[in-house]
Amino acid sequence: MEKRCSRCGMPVVQGARYCTHCGNPVSGHQSSRANLESKRNKVLGKRKSTATKWAKTPFIIAFIALLGGLVYTNLPERSHPTIKNQPIVVSPTTYPSMRQEMINTASRVENGKIIISLAEVREKKFVAFDYVAANKRVPLLAYISGEGKLITAVSMCEPCNSQRFHIRGDQLVCNSCGSTWELNTLRAISGACGRFPPDAIPSQVVADEVQIDEAIVARWQRRI
Repeated sequence: MEKRCSRCGMPVVQGARYCTHCGNPVSGHQSSRANLESKRNKVLGKRKSTATKWAKTPFIIAFIALLGGLVYTNLPERSHPTIKNQPIVVSPTTYPSMRQEMINTASRVENGKIIISLAEVREKKFVAFDYVAANKRVPLLAYISGEGKLITAVSMCEPCNSQRFHIRGDQLVCNSCGSTWELNTLRAISGACGRFPPDAIPSQVVADEVQIDEAIVARWQRRI
C-alpha cells in the first residue's frame, strides 16, 4: 500500500524521513526519534542517580563512624575485675622501652596469708616469689602498673609453661614465647598465648606488707 504524508496527503518516497512536498516528518521516523529521546533520558537519569549515590557516600561513612564511636563508648567496662579492685600504692609510673626484668624476692606464710614487702615492690617494681606448701609450688609475681596499682598474679604463661616475664614500656611480655599483654589490664595484645595472661589474684596492703590469701593460691589450678 502506497504511503502518504499525514499533512498534505501526497505520496511519500520509500525510506524518506520527510515529505518531499511539505517537509512534514514521516510518522515512522518520528516514532523512532521519540524512542531515541526516551532512551537518552533514561541513560542520563541513571547517571544522575549514580552520581547522587556516590555524593552521599562520605556522609554515610561519617554516620557509621559516629554510631560506632557511640556504641564503643557505651560498652560495658572491660577492666579485669580483680585488677580493677587492686589498691593504688604509688603515683602513676612510666616504664622505659628497655626490658624491666623480674627480681626475686623473699616471701613467708603467716596466719593464712602469703606476705611480701611492699617497700621492696615499690623499689623494684617487678618481683617474683614462690608459694610452697606440701607437694604444691605456685610461682607468683607482683608489679606496679602504669596507673600505680599493685598487681599480683600467678607467674605462669600456661600454654608455653614459662614462669618469667619482663616489662617493656606499657606491656607485659613472656620471656619464652614473646606474647604481650597490656600492663594495666592484662588484656592480650599479641602472641599465641595471648588468651592466657598471668592469672591475676587479689591482694591487699596491710601496713608495709602485701598480703595474699593463701587459700586462693592453694586452690589455684591451671586453666589449660
